[in-house]
Amino acid sequence: MLQPNYVIRKMTELDLDEIIVIEHQVFTLPWSIESYRADLRNEFATYLVCDVAGEVAAYGGMWNVFEEAHITNIAVNPNYRRLGLGKTIMLELEKAAKEKNAIRMVLEVRPSNSIALNLYEGLGYIPTSFREKYYSDNGEDALVMTKLVF
Repeated sequence: MLQPNYVIRKMTELDLDEIIVIEHQVFTLPWSIESYRADLRNEFATYLVCDVAGEVAAYGGMWNVFEEAHITNIAVNPNYRRLGLGKTIMLELEKAAKEKNAIRMVLEVRPSNSIALNLYEGLGYIPTSFREKYYSDNGEDALVMTKLVF
């Protein structure tokens, strides 16, 4: 499949209905629309959308606190998988983190999520610790991964 023409832009409230549909398609613990609304007002949060012809193809977000940027979530619309858009969003979040003087990116991922693990490892993230019983739906641990970006 050909790479679609896309625009990376800041997420807005107008995106949230689409975001919530994707959340329910891809996550067992989807965020609520209220959580996104709160984060869009949070001065320490950055949320980006990969827009393909007016449709949300992928999105991701992070919180910047001092020198650390914490990836809160990243998702790709099932209709746009295997096109490199997850990687694109991650690279744009890293660029935004550097602009906010972050030196380290941190994220949690399910050890069972091999697709995400491959993406993060391919981008240079390394496992640094575990968070026991992090995921409330099944008690799965979270693998904490980190990347220096300075």
